[in-house]
Amino acid sequence: MKGITSLLFSSALCVCFSQQVDVPKKYSSYIDEADLKKNLTVIASDEYLGRETGKQGQKMTAEFLSAYFKKLGCSFAPGMSGYEQYFDVIESTPGGTMSLNGLNLNFKTDFIYYSCKSKTSLENLPVYTNEQLTKAGKEPCYLIYMLKSLEVRKEVAALKKDLPKHVKGIILVSDQYTTLYEYMEHYVTTKSMYLADEKRKEEFPILFVNKSSLQGLNKKSNGFLSGTGKISKPTKPVFTLNGQLNTQEERLKSSNVLAYIEGSDPVLSKEVVVITAHYDHIGVDHGVVYNGADDDGTGTVALLELAEAFMEAKKNGEGPKRSILIMPVSGEEKGLLGSNYYSSHPVIPLANTVADLNIDMIGRNDIGHEKDTNYIYIIGSNMLSNDLHDVNEKANEKYTRVKLDYKFNSLSDPNQFYYRSDHYNFAKHSIPVIFYFSGVHEDYHQPTDDVEKIIFSKVEKIARLVFYTAWELSDNPKRIRLN
Repeated sequence: MKGITSLLFSSALCVCFSQQVDVPKKYSSYIDEADLKKNLTVIASDEYLGRETGKQGQKMTAEFLSAYFKKLGCSFAPGMSGYEQYFDVIESTPGGTMSLNGLNLNFKTDFIYYSCKSKTSLENLPVYTNEQLTKAGKEPCYLIYMLKSLEVRKEVAALKKDLPKHVKGIILVSDQYTTLYEYMEHYVTTKSMYLADEKRKEEFPILFVNKSSLQGLNKKSNGFLSGTGKISKPTKPVFTLNGQLNTQEERLKSSNVLAYIEGSDPVLSKEVVVITAHYDHIGVDHGVVYNGADDDGTGTVALLELAEAFMEAKKNGEGPKRSILIMPVSGEEKGLLGSNYYSSHPVIPLANTVADLNIDMIGRNDIGHEKDTNYIYIIGSNMLSNDLHDVNEKANEKYTRVKLDYKFNSLSDPNQFYYRSDHYNFAKHSIPVIFYFSGVHEDYHQPTDDVEKIIFSKVEKIARLVFYTAWELSDNPKRIRLN
């Protein structure tokens, strides 16, 4: 009897002890500062060439991530035969030709443009002033306007307000073209990309022309360049526009990397919590490598640690009920292309996607928190689901105790951060999202965004917060609700 009593007591003690084990806390220990640094030192090195979408560095990084997920034992996502989801992009190089009344203008020297990424043909288009539009016909045309200042955005916004649909673009003539060019050079001479299979919306080019380049056209400008402000013939075009924009395009291949960790519940495992970060950066410029250690190397290596933590739980039979999809995406720096492609070609139905937790830049302090590392900006958490907001708050209160800063959690945020990272391509499909972000710093998009400046203890802590939030979302039998 004594032996039986002792055995029963021991069994009860074991049961009691097992009930006290905090399972998510147990596996969060696999998110390790040393591993974060080790992996970031690889992908944010010069060898990886700045990880530009469609280029060698991005492909090297995708191979590194795939090999890492394979080593962890992560599965391929349903219906996939590998870790990479490939997609094609078109890289467009700014440039082309433009002529007004037969006068040929040279790109950069005489004209520049924006709001146009794909090949565009300008063929015999009449050009009118604002005053002429009410009397001119409804044929496709361009509006011409003499810039009054360097406040271009304000003047363009005023011109575009209530503009007739048959106006297909605007020509802005400036007598401060040199200053304007210096201000806009980066934006109008940098290569751009778009998804090859994307349905392109009709673009609306904004062309800037150097007024001094139009000398000799006074007599042919219907009075526009005379300085009188009077148009002698209201219905006659000021100019006829011809040209080609973005004449040089190249098709490139890129990929998202998907690591799937199936949930433990036979029913709930068909639902998934997605965790994203973009692994691309801006590449090499004039021989200088932009390593993007924080943007978004920190988010990328955090995903590797999250995958390890969830996989360890699964291997020990203690994983959460729903499935987890860890997805480093590419093309973010080119316009959220990879996440856009996934949301249009999901491997798991969007209806079965519970939430997206997106990590982008979590390794530095911004100006508002120079002396305080223990913070993170939370963006979007309550935009679509108050439940999601509450889950993140409670996870933080119980485990990490980070200062959650909601400064940018607004649709009216002048920085528009809610629209500027990969979570938005889930949010636009009514999938609840959280964007974890530590803010912009002096090395943002600079070649000085390097590994030695990363605060790895911060990356570890934020990655653990994401882990705890993802665990609750994936293990709670009750799915979070949309507002």
